Amino acid sequence: MGGEIFSTAVLIFGMVLVGLSVGFLMLKVQGGEE
Repeated sequence: MGGEIFSTAVLIFGMVLVGLSVGFLMLKVQGGEE
């Protein structure tokens, strides 16, 4: 029971982390091109 909640939290945390990293890189690339 607790394992399911933990794995789900880790999955969500990982997705958020990846999303922030990708968004930051895209903003950095766009800012550098201008």
